[in-house]
Amino acid sequence: MVMKEFQPPPEPPERAPWEEVKFLAQKIDRLVTVLEAQMVPTVPGVPAVTPMILFPGAPPAQQLVLLLQEMVPGAVGASAIIPFQKTIATAWQDEQERLIPFNGIIENVIMGFPAGCHQFLEVDVLYLPAGGGRKYIIPTIADTFIALDDFTVLFRPNYPIKAPGNLRVEWWNYDSLNVHTVPVIATISPTRLGVT
Repeated sequence: MVMKEFQPPPEPPERAPWEEVKFLAQKIDRLVTVLEAQMVPTVPGVPAVTPMILFPGAPPAQQLVLLLQEMVPGAVGASAIIPFQKTIATAWQDEQERLIPFNGIIENVIMGFPAGCHQFLEVDVLYLPAGGGRKYIIPTIADTFIALDDFTVLFRPNYPIKAPGNLRVEWWNYDSLNVHTVPVIATISPTRLGVT
């Protein structure tokens, strides 16, 4: 009997594609640089990060999109890149929703936590189907959040979604002294498969 979709075992570490990993790490570093260039310093007297021009002539938001497209080859032409960004006041909660453009898969979610968050700002990403309800995407458990400091993280939820519906990002700032901005970018690739 022949298995049509047999997958070989994972390669041992010494045979892993380290050049590809290194190349992706360099692209993530570039993304962090662009994200940091958009951040407003939260401590008076601390200078803002000098922006690095990655795509001359492109505004910072477009630089993020271009960099993400560069990081996700193959499905870029048909994918939707959905940015979320708000500056959250001290001791405050806020949210932002975006309409889902088509049936698809949430392939990537990037969250950029600038230095100074000190894990006081929590973030989650939800899918709100048109029929009602809440589906937790990042993290996958209700009433839990991601909170980091000086770190940009890439999640690959591969979560099926259906239009019409919305993606929602919620931010909770527990810092009573500083405002914080944590941008979130979601990439949705279309699918012809049924999405429930």
